[in-house]
Amino acid sequence: MDFSSEPGPKMGCVVRGRAPATSLSYHESGSHLFVASEKDSVLRIVDCLNGGAPTDRPPMIKLQREGIRTVRATHHGHCVLFSPGMSDGVPKKNSVYYLSVHDNKILREFEGHSGFINEISMSPVDDTFLSSGIDGTVRLWDCGKSNSFGELKLPENVEGAPLAVYDGTGLVFGVSAAIAGGEGYHIHLYDARNYTVGPFSEMKVTRQDIESKLRLSGSTPERAYALSKSEWTSMQFNQSGKQILIGANGGMALSVDGYEGTVLHSFLTETGSGGASLSLPMATCFTPDDRSIICGNDDGTVSCYQADSGLLARKLRGNVDRVGAVAVSPKYKQMATACASTVVWTC
Repeated sequence: MDFSSEPGPKMGCVVRGRAPATSLSYHESGSHLFVASEKDSVLRIVDCLNGGAPTDRPPMIKLQREGIRTVRATHHGHCVLFSPGMSDGVPKKNSVYYLSVHDNKILREFEGHSGFINEISMSPVDDTFLSSGIDGTVRLWDCGKSNSFGELKLPENVEGAPLAVYDGTGLVFGVSAAIAGGEGYHIHLYDARNYTVGPFSEMKVTRQDIESKLRLSGSTPERAYALSKSEWTSMQFNQSGKQILIGANGGMALSVDGYEGTVLHSFLTETGSGGASLSLPMATCFTPDDRSIICGNDDGTVSCYQADSGLLARKLRGNVDRVGAVAVSPKYKQMATACASTVVWTC
């Protein structure tokens, strides 16, 4: 997607919500978008072809018992994976659920983690998926079976919760975890078919490299140092695998070289009247053609950057509050950005 050319993206439908969205996920067909909001435990479904509520399934599902924080579309058009939300700072359950949105029925519960699940990643080629949690483990699953068929435990020289995601081919997955002592992050790459032998690539993204890139981008030394120690909250490969996009607390995102682990570009949130974001993560994603990076801002705008240069190509205005989730259609020239309401853009 080229955001530098005119006339630029146009607002399509707006789906109203009552609580901030925490996760967006397009189905691979591009026909539907799934929107999760943790605060009110609601999953919304958006018809992306006609705009608004779908006619072949309920537009909203209340998941009061389980709660919902993260949603991921599966290869089945009527089924999603989701992880539970928090209740008074405690996860309602440390499970992943397989939900039929057609009849609001949980088909399967995947149990195994002993702590909050912070990421789910669906394989782009089959029915396997990854989950990672604050218990320090990464588990591999098949949607058709309740028990995990694989588990990775973090080595002793890392701390905090890992993030695990598939690349665009489904043949590789990456696992990131903080280096002990707050000195940066490891990113390990695994062959999805032979992960038990260990990673085939081990990269380090150092705190000093992050700090240096932030200072070159105009951050003060004090802010650059503080942000260089921010916790990573999301990770995504671009389609070619040449770049990895990191979302982090403090309203920061980083693009990282997918082969060397060097920091290519840094992106900071545009703040609203409340000032700088102190802890909230930045919502960010690649476009499927690898040309652009989308970042949600605290002031309700959306920044569209050129992936190669890191330069701002366009800023979109359509949301009225902090944009906490973004996604781009895998099939159509369309994207979605969400605060409490979800805006679907035609690009």
